[in-house]
Amino acid sequence: MSDAPTPVEREVRRRLAAGASLTFRDFMELALYLPGAGYYARPGATTGRAGDFSTSSDVSPDFGRRLAVQAAEVWERLGGGPWQLVELGPGRGLLAGDLLDGLARHAPAARAALAELVLVETSDALRAAQAERLAAAHPGLALRWAASPAELAPASIQGVILGNEVLDALPTHWLTRRAVGLVERCVTVDGAGALALTDGPLSDPRLAERAARYGLLARDGDDAEVCLAMEDFVAAAARALGRGALLFIDYGHPAARLADEDHADGTLVAYYGHRVVFDLLARPGEQDLTAHVNWDHLADLAAAEGLVSCGRARQERFLLALGLLEDLLLDPDPAAMPLAEQARRLAARALIMPGAGGGARFEVAGFVRGIAPDLRGFGDPLAGIPV
Repeated sequence: MSDAPTPVEREVRRRLAAGASLTFRDFMELALYLPGAGYYARPGATTGRAGDFSTSSDVSPDFGRRLAVQAAEVWERLGGGPWQLVELGPGRGLLAGDLLDGLARHAPAARAALAELVLVETSDALRAAQAERLAAAHPGLALRWAASPAELAPASIQGVILGNEVLDALPTHWLTRRAVGLVERCVTVDGAGALALTDGPLSDPRLAERAARYGLLARDGDDAEVCLAMEDFVAAAARALGRGALLFIDYGHPAARLADEDHADGTLVAYYGHRVVFDLLARPGEQDLTAHVNWDHLADLAAAEGLVSCGRARQERFLLALGLLEDLLLDPDPAAMPLAEQARRLAARALIMPGAGGGARFEVAGFVRGIAPDLRGFGDPLAGIPV
């Protein structure tokens, strides 16, 4: 591996040399989203075996196909007319493609009524990958892009807005409690010329208020994240929703859990080569950076925009409630089943098992406007299963 600085590191050093103060939040934004060089903005950005981590869509197409069942229920509650599907942070377009396949398979009337698929994506490279994947498999699809939820007109979406593993990748402030009070972790250059962390004053007065509101950083030496970027992001998505559902799938904890001793060091980590890395400043732009979602913060943001909560459900319960068991049941003679079909069903099992596929690691948080909040995915996962 070359010791030459990455393009992101060169930009970080340029800003520091110019006298700029660089919070970790600023560093994380550059590392992930610097145009053409950030982790999610560079050419060839990918997930799965060729990347540094796998999403549930990399694990099994049945993830998106079962989410389509939930989307179809929302469509029915909207009255069955033209509707829109929006994905926030769609990556290579895997989930979007699986959702469309799932609609065609499980709810063809909803697929026929889909007026538009909107992908909220900033990376030109990923937009090109999404267009190539979706245009080939879904000719005639009405598809458009937006750079952020704020580009979606207020109340313009009648349907479903979905974000899978997007909130954890928003740039977050990293706070620490010292004897002098709360400080913010910043990036600097140490005496040896290497990038290093240092303490600085809070860059935004809201940080202390949010830390107090959610009971974070109660003990000296505690670390915690406060994601102010999530506030504008979620508010914009919520305001774009006229009627329908807003769904987020991610890993996170309630505030009380984030504030306990098990998380006294915070939740920020990096992923590189499918391994957790704790050197967050290494290889800027070449490793993923992520922090757990504060579910209480998210719920408060949605409520402030007038959305009604459906609650939260662990991923395996959510998918089982949407009928994933149908994708797991084998025919009486599995040996007669094509190997590709056996592999698909085995992959679907990983979505509800502990480990990288999801299982209890991921949760689904749902919010609605203009329809009842008792969506199927948040109901009894065993309902309707013969016993």
